[in-house]
Amino acid sequence: MELFSCDVDVARFEPGVFGDWYLRSQVLCAGENGIVSGTQFTASGVDFTASQVAAGGVIWLESTDGSIRGAFEIVSVDSASYLTVSVIRADSEQAAIPVGAASGLTWRIVSYRPQGYEVLWRISQKLGLSPGCAAADYDAGDIVNAESLRQASVFGVLVMVFQLLYQGMEGQAVLREKLDYYERLYDEAMARVTVLVDTDGDGDAERSVRPGTVRLVRK
Repeated sequence: MELFSCDVDVARFEPGVFGDWYLRSQVLCAGENGIVSGTQFTASGVDFTASQVAAGGVIWLESTDGSIRGAFEIVSVDSASYLTVSVIRADSEQAAIPVGAASGLTWRIVSYRPQGYEVLWRISQKLGLSPGCAAADYDAGDIVNAESLRQASVFGVLVMVFQLLYQGMEGQAVLREKLDYYERLYDEAMARVTVLVDTDGDGDAERSVRPGTVRLVRK
């Protein structure tokens, strides 16, 4: 099932969770031998496909001279050893933006898709849809305007990430502050949510759904 947000959406708000703070248990692959040329990235001895790297992911790059350092978007997985990467774009319709040129890069690909699925489950539960509600007649895939849930999903993912980081790095007050901040943003985003659900598979919305309520739009 497609998630409501992807890793690059998370990076637009908190690139640091791919760099200075990240969950080490969720590193898909990493190394110190990266080569970037414009929008092309490669590293020997790694299989991006086997590591389940995907478009919409994020790669952290650091060059030895400091000219390149930060979170960059994975636009596509071109082969087992080549990626198309970009400076993070406003949207996926834009052309990839060159990162620069360097070799011997320290690189890391961390994914928060596990948290993304958990947030999808929680949001669908609030909306009375599956997979959160197993007996529901409709599921998250029937939502016509799923893009409206992107921010709520991002904030929910960041709540989970900062919860885990705070547990592992006790004493860092900034992590607690960020956790509280994103909890507030998540609650506010969910309070604004109204989704449209296609109940008969025709591609049009028949029901309007808010957390805890269902309202008929048309038959």
